[in-house]
Amino acid sequence: MDVAGPGLARPSDQNPLSAPAHHLQPPPLAQVQSSAASALDALNQGMSVVISGADGTGKSTVMAHILGALGGEFSVLRLRGAAAWSGKPFGGLFWLLSELPPEALSNPVFVLQFVRGVLAEKAGGRRLVLAIENAEDLDVSTTAVLLQLCRAGYTLMLATVRDFSACPEEFVRWSADGSVHKEDLCPLPTAGTRTLLEDLSAGPVSSRLVAEVQQRTRGNPLLATLFFQEQVQAATVRRRRGTWVWTGAVSYAGALAERVETEIRGLSPAERYAVDVLAVSGGLPAPVILEVADPAAVERLEDMLLAAADSGPVRTLRLKDPLLAGAAAALVPHGRAKEIRSRVAAAEATCRIRGGPNAFPEEAAARNAVREAVELSRSGRWAEATEAARAGLDLLLEDSVRRRDLLSKLFCVFLRCGELRLAADVLARTEAGTEGVELPGGNDLCAGIVQVLGGRADKALDYLQRSLAQLEENRTQDIIPLASAAAAYACVLLDDAEAARAYLAASQPPAEQQAAGAREPDLRDTWQRDSAEGLAGALGRLCTVRGVPDGFFGPESVDTGSVEEGSVEEGSVEEGSVEEGSVQDGSGETVNTGSTAAAGQSALQLLVLAVSAFQGTAGAVEELRAAASACNGAAAAMYSDLAAGLADSDRLGVLRAARTAYSLGHYLLAHEAAGRAVRLARAHSDRTVLRTARRIENASFRMLLAANSVSDRLPELSDFERALAVGAAAGESSSDLAARLHLSPRTVDWHLGRIFSKLRVSGRAELRECLETERAEA
Repeated sequence: MDVAGPGLARPSDQNPLSAPAHHLQPPPLAQVQSSAASALDALNQGMSVVISGADGTGKSTVMAHILGALGGEFSVLRLRGAAAWSGKPFGGLFWLLSELPPEALSNPVFVLQFVRGVLAEKAGGRRLVLAIENAEDLDVSTTAVLLQLCRAGYTLMLATVRDFSACPEEFVRWSADGSVHKEDLCPLPTAGTRTLLEDLSAGPVSSRLVAEVQQRTRGNPLLATLFFQEQVQAATVRRRRGTWVWTGAVSYAGALAERVETEIRGLSPAERYAVDVLAVSGGLPAPVILEVADPAAVERLEDMLLAAADSGPVRTLRLKDPLLAGAAAALVPHGRAKEIRSRVAAAEATCRIRGGPNAFPEEAAARNAVREAVELSRSGRWAEATEAARAGLDLLLEDSVRRRDLLSKLFCVFLRCGELRLAADVLARTEAGTEGVELPGGNDLCAGIVQVLGGRADKALDYLQRSLAQLEENRTQDIIPLASAAAAYACVLLDDAEAARAYLAASQPPAEQQAAGAREPDLRDTWQRDSAEGLAGALGRLCTVRGVPDGFFGPESVDTGSVEEGSVEEGSVEEGSVEEGSVQDGSGETVNTGSTAAAGQSALQLLVLAVSAFQGTAGAVEELRAAASACNGAAAAMYSDLAAGLADSDRLGVLRAARTAYSLGHYLLAHEAAGRAVRLARAHSDRTVLRTARRIENASFRMLLAANSVSDRLPELSDFERALAVGAAAGESSSDLAARLHLSPRTVDWHLGRIFSKLRVSGRAELRECLETERAEA
């Protein structure tokens, strides 16, 4: 116990990567900083504070931030609950009551008065804060005395709690009082773990690394820090191309090994075997694990909280601690692990036969939904495919770790149907929870493809560079050409032709690899070779259409809609003729865009034609119209509107295409279509279409680059212009601004018009909306 004033030492600023593992502390994450700030405000307003959360979520760090920021009017008395004393009356205050005779402890009123006097003396006239760690481990008598002091206004309490169900009932009722401020520290989502690892490593990290850490630590900041530290020291995590990547190996040593040993010490042979089964399998439905392991041992494991059961029609048992599961699996001898997998496979087959077609209803429903979505997307029925894929996605996310292959198929269905926002939603929803999930090929690659197809080149290139670093570490040569082609197209959009050509060259495997063959692709981790080559070829053709001839992608397959299915061959081009699947640019040179009349075409093929049409390539508009008419859904309607609008100079058709493109996530296409609609509207003096088209053009422009955002462009204004912009966004009228700046309202309006043009917004409302959205995202 100690009494600390405002000079309380702050947590160490040492570099976690160089610190001993047992001294690791997670860095000040946004959640910690936000909770500390809110709690500090509450204390300053005279409210007690309770900070709850599991071990390692940052409760002690929040408390340290608060105590370090308290002003000189506070005095702090630090207490700590201990399980060893929780059953002894006034055990939490033995240090304070040691001067009292034993018989005095039987009179709670006397104890309360004595404690109040001692605390008042220690506070020295300042406001006293009782900083209590692990309040659930205080005995009932101590809790009653401290709460009485808080209710009487003699002190404020700043307490951390792991589990409210273990707290004395009186403490639970008190903490639910409206006069007590509560902060709940939740496990980190995947994005939070990425921020944590990037703070620890002072550099970018791959999504594979984030997913591996997230899966093992379930968003626990302290465990993530500890695990990452040990992997760096063991070189199972290392830097490649400036990005920290996962090597595939795992080290369980030091503090991790000690933690595992503590958990499994004392288990019987039957219990240890059940642990091995759960560790090797990663988790099993209850009927399966009961076929393989001793049911009594499994029941004892549940009672000892070593295993947790998921709710649902079919219970799934898995070890509650992923780090424990990983370490236990690593300790299982190879022969024993092989025998376990064989027994599990036999048990699953038995359970399926015994349970019939409804043995695993959720899995069967998900697979059926995915199969339907794939078939519908192949036939060009993109509207029905999208609905089926959405239904399948909802089913899959309940157990997504075990169904990564199906999630990947849905991701590709959305790509095939031109639904870029929904494809991005697959990634966002798999990363939203505390389980680390990565699609085959890597979330960095998937996100990079979505971003580059939508035209967000700088964001895409960041993802793709991380992806290339991880793919090279994994030696997945079968998919590196796809990542390189996507990076090349991003560079084309960034007007860096030299870098684009370098990426295109790097997308070709060396001659010796072509002759000998790359490492056999692992279908759990990579897309199949045919789909990767087809998508890479289409991206190469986009480079060509936009003026950077690839020179590497010949008439390859162009099927981009599935991870597994085969590809569609392009039409051949004979000299002197323009075959289906090719168009001619303005110089008469033939540009291969891929077959568009063949069954199984994807929206990416139509995107190539649309870009060709904007570039003035002969025949592209007509072929785009024909290809779009063979499909349905939002993307097909968008391309139909675009083709008709370009062919007939119809401003309304082009505007509809721009609006749909923006809603689907095709921001570059929306920007180009809206720009064309603006020019057509001007030619016809159509102010209504002009205003709408400008708004879409501006909105899509802001999405293309980070530097295009309003927040990033504000500093480019002069101080005078920035003051006007901020005032207008805050709702000040032109008259109010004019009076404050000693100008006429007409002059203010003139300046605001120029400012709106620079910021690419249509007016005050859009400026305010953009600033609020960008601040929220930041």
